[in-house]
Amino acid sequence: MMGKIILMLVATLLFVTAGMTSAAHAPDNAGPSANGTFQFTAGDDSVRYVSFNARIHKDNTVTGEMSYTDPSAVADSDEDSNAASSTPGVSVKANFDCVVINGNRAVMGGVIVESNVSAALGRRVLLVVEDNDQGINAPGLDKLTWGVYRPQTTNWTPADAELENDIGATLRWTATDFERPDDVGIPSHPDPTIRCQSFPVSSYAFLDVEHGFGNIQVKP
Repeated sequence: MMGKIILMLVATLLFVTAGMTSAAHAPDNAGPSANGTFQFTAGDDSVRYVSFNARIHKDNTVTGEMSYTDPSAVADSDEDSNAASSTPGVSVKANFDCVVINGNRAVMGGVIVESNVSAALGRRVLLVVEDNDQGINAPGLDKLTWGVYRPQTTNWTPADAELENDIGATLRWTATDFERPDDVGIPSHPDPTIRCQSFPVSSYAFLDVEHGFGNIQVKP
């Protein structure tokens, strides 16, 4: 009898442990998110495609990606490398590392990791979408816009010509309001990287989409 009790306890512990392990590895799908697949034209007969998903997890990490294809686009040459795509059209894939959601709008940002245009690799991209629901009661079509940004490089250091060994520009500080202990301050050398918080969500101008198919969903 004692042997049966021990076996039952072991089986119970294994079941509980397996359940805890499954819960620990269960995907976190409860955070704010944005996703969608959209095809549209913008003043011409060329159909562009964008597919994306992004999520803010409980630990504030962000996962997601975007794919964009424009069969009619002509890739510009890069000023530094004079590299241009030899194939028609432009396609990019980006991995997101930031998301800002405000109402029915979402700003997603990341780095281009794949493209048929070599000069685009490593550049920052922002995708901004507006979810206008579905059906006959929808106020309008879903909207979107995007931007691709080069890394900012500084090749000079400002200095006082009359002061030898001037290091003022290399000093770093944070300006704060002494009377406000909650003031996070403004750094003297802000990070130039374009991120989701670089511009107010209300500042983006959306594309004038003539024909749009698909669905964009923003879930705060």
